Amino acid sequence: MTTKYKQEDILDVTQAFIQNCPDAKFIREKMYEGYKYPLPEQINIFSKKEDSDHGVVDTKALEEFGEHILNNNLYANINAYNLILPSVNETGSNHSVAFMTDKKAKTIWYQDSYGIEMRKELKDFLKSILPDYKITCFNQIQQDKSRNDCSCYLLAEYNILDMWHRKNNRTDLLKEYTSDEARNAVWNIVKLIEAEPEKNTYKNVKNKKINPKQNEVLSKKYLLQCQRNSYRDFKYRLTQEKNYKELIKQAAQKATSAHLLYKQGLIDLNLISR
Repeated sequence: MTTKYKQEDILDVTQAFIQNCPDAKFIREKMYEGYKYPLPEQINIFSKKEDSDHGVVDTKALEEFGEHILNNNLYANINAYNLILPSVNETGSNHSVAFMTDKKAKTIWYQDSYGIEMRKELKDFLKSILPDYKITCFNQIQQDKSRNDCSCYLLAEYNILDMWHRKNNRTDLLKEYTSDEARNAVWNIVKLIEAEPEKNTYKNVKNKKINPKQNEVLSKKYLLQCQRNSYRDFKYRLTQEKNYKELIKQAAQKATSAHLLYKQGLIDLNLISR
C-alpha cells in the first residue's frame, strides 16, 4: 500500500490533513475506535465577514453557541466539543480547544493546549447561561507559542478523550500528550490512509473576453481591503466594549430564549417531556 502522507507531514498537522480535510473523519473515527464515547462535535465560535479572513467572537457568535449547547443538553447529559476560536496570536488563523459539559454534575471542562485559561468573554457568557455550573480548566502546556506548530486541533481531540477518561475514573488511560507526542501517535492512524490515484483535472475552457490588467487591479484592491479588515477583526475584543457586561447579559438572554422556544416545540410534538 502506498501511504497518502509522509511522516514529515505530521510537523504541520492542521494545514496538512486534519482540519477541513476529507480524511479528518477517518482520523477522528480511528482515534475513538474501541471506545463507547461519541465523537466530539466541532463548533466555530466566531462571526466572519466575506471581506475578512479573521473571525470575531461577538454577541452573535456567543448567542448561536449558547443556544446550541443548551439544546444539546436536552438529548445527552455529557456533550463534548472541539471549539474553534479565532486566534489571538496570528491574523487569519483559528485555534482549537477541548470543551465538555456535564449536565448532571453541573460542570464544564475546558483545556487549551497553550495551558491558558478560558477567554474572558466566553467564560462570562457561560456563567450567564449556565450559572449553576462549575468551570474547570486544565492548564497543561502542550505547545509553545513561539514554535507555532499548528497542533492545537489534534491536541484538542486527544484532550477530549482524556476528559472522557477522567469522567469515567480511568486515569490509567490518560494521554496528556505534548504536541510532539500527539503527532507521533496520530501517525499510526495517518499512515493507514491509502494514496489515491492521480486525476486529470485539466478542463477545456473556452476563451472569454477578460481584461487581465483590470482583473489584476481589482484583485489587488480587494486583497488589500481583506488584509485591512482581517487585521481590524484580529484586534477586536468584545471585552473592550464600554457596555460589555450588558452585551454579555443580552446575548445570554437571547440564547436562552431561543432555546426555550426550541424546547417548547419538542414538547408540543411529544418528543420530550416537560
